[in-house]
Amino acid sequence: MNILGTVFHTIANSKVNRERLRDNEYKELDYSPYLFSSSHLNSLMEDSEDKEEHDSILDHMYRFDACEVDSYRSIESKIIKRYW
Repeated sequence: MNILGTVFHTIANSKVNRERLRDNEYKELDYSPYLFSSSHLNSLMEDSEDKEEHDSILDHMYRFDACEVDSYRSIESKIIKRYW
């Protein structure tokens, strides 16, 4: 690998960049004009670390009334159970 490739690889794998990309996934929920799949939201829910991230997932589902569907209702239940 050449020097420039090594620099880009290091930046891409840096902790700061990974955290920024992770934060963007949750922020995207707030602005997305479409409903994400339940499998994607479930994956985000399992990786979430704090109440803000959980709230982003719930707000996203509530905006689309997705909790009427069993797979989304299951995600909602898991998040609620975490806080009870």
